[in-house]
Amino acid sequence: MFANNTHKLADEALKNGEVEKAILLYTKALKESPNDCNIISDRGVAYIHAKNKSKSLADFDRAIELQPDYGYRYAARAFAKNSFGDIDGAILDYEKAVELDPDDAVGHNNLGLLLEQKGYQKEADDRFKRADKLSEMEDGLLDVIDNLEEGATPHIEFEKNKSEANTVEDKKDEEVEEKRTTKSEFKKVFTSKAQFDEFMAFLKNGFRIK
Repeated sequence: MFANNTHKLADEALKNGEVEKAILLYTKALKESPNDCNIISDRGVAYIHAKNKSKSLADFDRAIELQPDYGYRYAARAFAKNSFGDIDGAILDYEKAVELDPDDAVGHNNLGLLLEQKGYQKEADDRFKRADKLSEMEDGLLDVIDNLEEGATPHIEFEKNKSEANTVEDKKDEEVEEKRTTKSEFKKVFTSKAQFDEFMAFLKNGFRIK
């Protein structure tokens, strides 16, 4: 999600390896949309490319100030700290990220990798197991979403008393309940498509630099 067109142009510049141009565009985008956390965080990533530690961390610090209860912001700063060699600081931020978002598979995985580097193998293995379990759940959720987008009703088993007659009305009621249950459960997890898109981009990228 882009806050404005300049933000989009900055993102494209960074993807093309035009780091300094991207930084200038992100700065301009912030003047158009002051205090937009996504622009600030994206500029922080650009500063990582520019090897500017102080400005990069300043942007991630600012994003956290604006959204202190959003785990993603701490995971972003953790990635930056790790990029600049601060493993201990990165571990603390990843721990905060998964505390705020216990279902963040990538956060658990990345935390496990850093704990492993520090020699805490048991703690690392626990994080890896958690990440694997969450990934399996996410794969199942994606299957449900694909079915919904294609207009198909996912197959869900319902226990039914065999002595009951399977009337036409019973079957219609089951079909309605099947669709209602799937969609309502989906809405409990993600409140908007934008939120889901951001979450999936985070998972698929393993929070790598763009």
